[in-house]
Amino acid sequence: MNHTSLEIFTVVAEELSIIKAATRLGRVQSNITTRIQQLEQELGVQLFSRENRRLALTSQGRKFLGYAQRILSLAQEARQSLHPQQPSGTLALGAMECAAASRLSMPLSHFRQACPQVRLTLATLPTRQLTEKVYNAQLDCALVALPEGRDGNVICPDGLSSQPLFVEQMTLVLPVGFDQAKSGNDAGALKLAAFRQGCRYRELAIGLMARRLPANQQPAVQEVGSYHAMLACVAAGNYLCLLPASVLELLQLPAGVTLVAAGSATTHFIWRADARSPALDSLRRALAATSNVER
Repeated sequence: MNHTSLEIFTVVAEELSIIKAATRLGRVQSNITTRIQQLEQELGVQLFSRENRRLALTSQGRKFLGYAQRILSLAQEARQSLHPQQPSGTLALGAMECAAASRLSMPLSHFRQACPQVRLTLATLPTRQLTEKVYNAQLDCALVALPEGRDGNVICPDGLSSQPLFVEQMTLVLPVGFDQAKSGNDAGALKLAAFRQGCRYRELAIGLMARRLPANQQPAVQEVGSYHAMLACVAAGNYLCLLPASVLELLQLPAGVTLVAAGSATTHFIWRADARSPALDSLRRALAATSNVER
């Protein structure tokens, strides 16, 4: 089991396609297939199931993927530690859609100038999925909205470190004609336009709506893929959505909608507590330079 075999395995696991993995790695398909077969023979398990020409990770493959990702991440960390003054390699960053839209342009530009030899990748996902990927070493770090306990303290999974960076002022966007005075009766008629499960803002919005609904009645949710789609739903008249003010400033709002302040949420930068990387440290500094959190 060598480094190259682990890299090939992780790419095939991500793509679930020999053809796509070969294209991404710049290798011939037969080489990819041979490497996977050799790895399976060495481990004595089947990593992929093959049915109707479709690949899927077996339960053993899913288990091994976590180890493979951690091994590759540790190997890269070890290489970078030998040249702390010259950050290099790949740094996988994740971010909520809102953070990518309103918070990353300036710090990533500064990071690029300071660390030109680092290849930065960016993935946008909801908080829960991002947190899981950082924990499993599929991402090196991420910008997320961590949940809070009843005591108001942030809940960060064991093994991860967090740093508060941005306080976001949250805003409910209500459709034209929505009567706030009668919102207790009307709230049940509105659906929430939100990202898929795992989004922290979706959870906050559901909590706000649930307070105005009869006991045991859950708000209806329409899942969408973008903030523009959320506003389009609101414009249709039957939906509301919850957005950070920093994102609202970037969008064109439908005429006549009502904006209602809905508290705040803090965006945290998370990374594995045992991670040691010059590139990661440089990115943390670049992000902290634009933070609006009082220290």
